[in-house]
Parts: sequence; C-alpha cells; structure tokens
Amino acid sequence: MCLRPLFTKAAQQLHIAQPSLSMALDKLGKELGVALFLGEDAHRRSARLTEAGRLLLQDARTLLDQAEVTAAHMRQFSQRDWAEVRLAYTAALAERTVPALLHDFLTGRGKGCTIYSDEMPTDRIAAGLPPACGTAGSTWGLARYCRRRMRWSRFLSPGSRFVLLTPPGDSAAYDSPAALNGAPLITFRQDYPIARLLAERFAAWGCAPHPMHYAYSEASIARLVAEGLGIAVVAETDGVFGCPVRRLRPAWLTGGRHLYLIRHRTRLVSTAARALQTLVLERAEIR
Repeated sequence: MCLRPLFTKAAQQLHIAQPSLSMALDKLGKELGVALFLGEDAHRRSARLTEAGRLLLQDARTLLDQAEVTAAHMRQFSQRDWAEVRLAYTAALAERTVPALLHDFLTGRGKGCTIYSDEMPTDRIAAGLPPACGTAGSTWGLARYCRRRMRWSRFLSPGSRFVLLTPPGDSAAYDSPAALNGAPLITFRQDYPIARLLAERFAAWGCAPHPMHYAYSEASIARLVAEGLGIAVVAETDGVFGCPVRRLRPAWLTGGRHLYLIRHRTRLVSTAARALQTLVLERAEIR
C-alpha cells in the first residue's frame, strides 16, 4: 500500500506540513536504530513499511488502545457516583433471587447506595456491558446462561438443574427421553440463549418434542404447563416454585443452567459495586 496519502492525511490532522512529518519519522527511525520505510525517505510516493515499521505500528496501536481505556477509566472516576450500582438480570432471577439480594444489600453493607436495575435477556445484558460507557450501561450482569465468546470476567456459582414440568393430572413416569417424542412442548422464545441450549440438550438426549407455545420465562412456561397445554424442560429457578405442576427429575435429564456474575474486563467498578459482588459471591448457592 502506498503511504503518501496517509502522510498527507496525518500531517493535516496534526496541523503540520508533510515534510515536517517526514523528518520526524526519519528521526524516530534513527533513534530506534531501524529503518521504518523502504525508499530513500518517508514522503516519497513509493514508500513502504519495513518489517520493523510494521512491528512498530502494531505496538503503537496497542499503546493507543490502552491509552483510550485509561482515559475512559479516568472519566468514569471523575463522573460517576461511587455509591451507585447498575445491575442487569434475567427474568429467571426476577421473582425471588434479585429482590431478596437487593433488599439484603441495601439494608446491610450497601445502605445508602443507589441501585438502578433492569430485567432483560442475556444477549441484551451483553450489549449493556461495554467497557467504558459511563452510567449508560450496567456495571454487573446476573445471568443463568453465558456464551463463552462473550468477553467478560465471570464468577460461576453452582447452577440450577433441569426439571421436567408436566400438568398436575399427568401420571406418566417419563423414564425414557423417548417419551417426549412428539409431545406438545412449551419452551422459550427461539431468540433466547436458553432456547439454543435446550435444543442442544434435546439432541443429546435423543428426543424430539413438538414445540407448541413459546414464552419469555420459566414462570410463564410453568403457568402454561399448569393449564394442561403441554410439557416443558426448564431450570428449576424462581418462576417454577409455587406453581401447581409436577416437577420430575428422571435419570436421563442431565444438565442445567449456571449463575454468572459478569462484567466487562476493562470496566471500572465502584466501591458499592464491589460490595455487591462480595455479597453475591458469598451467596454462591443462590438459586
């Protein structure tokens, strides 16, 4: 690639003449003891980066990226309230887990803190946890399922096992996954991560129930099962307890959902947010 247009653009952005930029680059190469460009000088049309020049460019980009992260941290430090926590969580935790957690936090070590919380699917939690977004996004995310490609730090607690829900009048034993073949299935919306996870599990169990109803949460699914509209496989989370359905755990029904406390690796965490993290980790058995 010809570098001359890049020199011209760089000189304009730096508000200096192109020859001055070329001289500065020549001086940098001499100070480093390497040739940065192929050609007699950097401003010639035929100039190309040498191997040393390409390595320097790569390292410079890394340093600039880190400088942007550092600057973002300083902006967060100067702008955000250190007694503020922003928490995003999934519907599976909305009925008992999160309300109890926030109550205990605000009446204990988090007394006087301000908490902003929002219920949303895991994929939206991911979108709301950028590395440096001031108060626009969430500090922490609580989710039952976390795709490995999401680049967050994560703290894993024991998860909730899958359970088979059937209507209260259903007396079948479901000792084999084959009993689910063709059965009317109530399951999650197909754009939810848990729906993809369950599809993988049905394939592993070697059964093919027939999806009939789609819902947003375990609670919605359990209520539909209670009305006799079908069966369901869900994690035994908040929304399942107290619903008049049969909860079965046949031997073949393996797996479940884990609980993740997640944040972006480079996001600055307030004192209050760290206190909430400590409480969640102390209650790693949370269901």
